[in-house]
Amino acid sequence: MENLNAISSTPPANTMPVGVKLSDLMGLIPRWAWLGGKWPYPLQMALAVLVGSGWTLKALTNTAKASLTLSAISHVMSVSYFRSWQVYWKIQINHARNTLTFSTLCRLPGDQLLRWGRKHTHVDIQAPKGTLPEKPVVYLLVSFALHYFGMLLPVQQQYANARKIAVVQPRRALEPLQKIGFYPFLSAMTGQKIEGIAADQPLVARQIARAVRQGYSVAMRVDSMPTETVRMVGSRLCGKAAMFPLSILELAKRLEVDLVVLSVVREGGVFRTASHLRLSVPSQSSGEELAELACRIDGAIGALIARYPEQYTAWHAVAERWRLAQEIEQALSDGGEYGTA
Repeated sequence: MENLNAISSTPPANTMPVGVKLSDLMGLIPRWAWLGGKWPYPLQMALAVLVGSGWTLKALTNTAKASLTLSAISHVMSVSYFRSWQVYWKIQINHARNTLTFSTLCRLPGDQLLRWGRKHTHVDIQAPKGTLPEKPVVYLLVSFALHYFGMLLPVQQQYANARKIAVVQPRRALEPLQKIGFYPFLSAMTGQKIEGIAADQPLVARQIARAVRQGYSVAMRVDSMPTETVRMVGSRLCGKAAMFPLSILELAKRLEVDLVVLSVVREGGVFRTASHLRLSVPSQSSGEELAELACRIDGAIGALIARYPEQYTAWHAVAERWRLAQEIEQALSDGGEYGTA
């Protein structure tokens, strides 16, 4: 079986490996985006509107599939059902736009990609005074977009503990990247060492712990990452009771690493990487203390969602976390048990 955490041989530094052939991109970049990524910027934006509108029309024919997203938008934005469809439409356009941007960047030679990073990215991550710069942290990424180019390229310039990064992501996203040597290329180009860890595997926590002990900072999507356990802790997200993965807090406690809530959002023509909350998990934390930490994390996430609703990509996950909280509450009220803290 292929080791998804292994780094393959480094490809040439002058060309992005994804430019080898179109067949390598299947599952990574859609055909329409690969073709449109060659177009001038104004035409790309027109294509994004066309594709996003098509996705929205498709959702209109199957509203049941989009219902969780629409209900979450309606609650968080305090808007009507009709207005939530307008927000949904803009979200789809933004998703198409990000896909085209990713396609464009993947075909740039390394030197041009670095110049793009210096021009179109900005990093605002401040470590507390007295913090050892080489100490690993766990980045909890909020689901916006372009984490690869928004975070991995410029962070190394300002933040020493980003020199080694392990990115946790679903296997279906990781396998195509490993196949084409995406992380080895970024490693060679930026001077960082970047690896991938499959999120949807039984021993993902062990893989994460091993990476941290080897000096890697870990980046994972906090609001949509599969976990190896159903154990949860109560929280509040966007004004509603929700559940937060207990495994994330337990991992930080056991490894004695800080959790840093991080976002990469587009402001004008710049992708801004910023930290919004940094906290540690005390070794003797009670269930109530863990719930308080979860609420602090979800409070930061909720504020970001409300500020950049059209860039957020995991609305369905928000609704699922609300639904899970209701399910657990009902199970406990009926005298049952559930794996909460």
